[in-house]
Amino acid sequence: MVAAAYFGAAKLSLLVAIPPGYATAVWPPSGIAVAALLLGGRRLWPAVLAGSFFANLTIDGAVTASAVIAAGSSIQALAMMALVRRHVGVPYHFENIDQVVKFVLVAALGSTIAATLVLPALYFLYRMPPSELLGNWSTWWQGDACGVLIFMPLILSWSEKIRWQPRRLAEVAAFAVLLLGATQIVFHGSGARTFLVVPFIVWAAFRFGQRGMTTAVAAVCAMALWYTLALKRGPFAAEPMHESLLLLLLFVSTLVFTGLVLCAVLRQLERAIGELESRVSQRTAELEEAKLAAERANEAKSQFLANMSHELRTPLNSLLILARLLADNSGGNLTEKQIKFAQTIQASGLDLLSLINDLLDLAKIESGAVTVLNVAPAAFSELRDDLERMFRQVAQERGLQFSITLDPALPPSLRTDAARLKQVLKNLLANAFKFTPKGAVTLRIAPEGSGRVGFAVTDTGIGIAPEKQQLIFEAFQQADGTTSRKYGGTGLGLSISRELTRLLGGELRLASRAAEGSTFTLVLPIADQRATVSS
Repeated sequence: MVAAAYFGAAKLSLLVAIPPGYATAVWPPSGIAVAALLLGGRRLWPAVLAGSFFANLTIDGAVTASAVIAAGSSIQALAMMALVRRHVGVPYHFENIDQVVKFVLVAALGSTIAATLVLPALYFLYRMPPSELLGNWSTWWQGDACGVLIFMPLILSWSEKIRWQPRRLAEVAAFAVLLLGATQIVFHGSGARTFLVVPFIVWAAFRFGQRGMTTAVAAVCAMALWYTLALKRGPFAAEPMHESLLLLLLFVSTLVFTGLVLCAVLRQLERAIGELESRVSQRTAELEEAKLAAERANEAKSQFLANMSHELRTPLNSLLILARLLADNSGGNLTEKQIKFAQTIQASGLDLLSLINDLLDLAKIESGAVTVLNVAPAAFSELRDDLERMFRQVAQERGLQFSITLDPALPPSLRTDAARLKQVLKNLLANAFKFTPKGAVTLRIAPEGSGRVGFAVTDTGIGIAPEKQQLIFEAFQQADGTTSRKYGGTGLGLSISRELTRLLGGELRLASRAAEGSTFTLVLPIADQRATVSS
């Protein structure tokens, strides 16, 4: 098959041969020979030898000359096959620009072998004038170089499995028709029109890859040969002949090199995109796995806190009951100092119970266990009265003014989870009283934009520095985080309030200046349309 392909390509090429008839400007068999050896191995060299021998034998019937040419062509094909394998590989598709440059260099240098080995023998056989020897060598080299440049990538790209895409057939047909029209314009005119071919090479490289690009280049070169050497027309049909061949070589080399470089760049881009997508997918999977691990760890932490809180509250409740009984001194057998000790134990136990309850609330919120929303109408007046009863005594004990005002523009009620709302407001008011040594604490409830209501808790306390205003919403954080701080507490209240606010579909704002007081504003929708959700 290789010998037949070599013979057939040679006979077609010889239709535009240059006298004395054994050389052409483009010699496809050289590319066929190198591609065959790359695909099938060096064991196919006898086929190359046979194809070359019989092709040359049909020219003038000279057995000796045909054998010499066949030997030179076989040696050249073997040498170029070895060079390509070593420096380029088997380029079914060129993967980078380095491969293209190395391939072009191998084609240019390796194509000198046959002409250099054979022409001295032909010189003596045909008694060629010395003045023609260099010209024949140049033509021979050009034909082999162009043959390798054009047909080796073409054959290798078509040797891979072809995946026909019916959707592309219409585009292929349009491309072929337009390319034919463009080449007719180019080769019926001057050299200034040759640029019309370049966009089609770019089109083929982008849309059809190396296979389509090399096929388009081969078609353009075939037409260039026919018009230049057979019809003596077109931009390359200049006199003398060596100028025509030089222009044709430059045209073919430019098309091939440009097309192969563009294909290699596109392959690199595709490979880079594929690697990037693979890395993104891998990273996404890693992040998903890390997220699941974090969620599992958070769930385990929350479960641990819930279990520990439950286990701690049982003995703590007993301790509180006993401390209260001792503090009551119903038997009258304790001294005043012992009663104070019992009261201290009870107070400390209550603080510890409050801490455990806060930890349990935070654990439930973070784990997503708090999903029960008892959404129902809640009257503003009832909410005001409840908070008034709860904090009036606190205000009196601390010597602070305390007031709750309802804006007249408010509707009678809002639709929300009243228990969760009260929990947030209790936290905000408790903090306001805690950090206000003198002055006043106020709660103002008023409309906040369209369809929302704001609960603004304002105090005249110590205030919060700007750099601390985000920190205090984190668990176990306070504006004063030192061990010698004046105000106690765990720093859980605002964290719990923030999470409950999100659960209620609202937001929590802070406006504060150090030593001038703070305003925490809870903003909620007036009419929460969510139904009661069961956990």
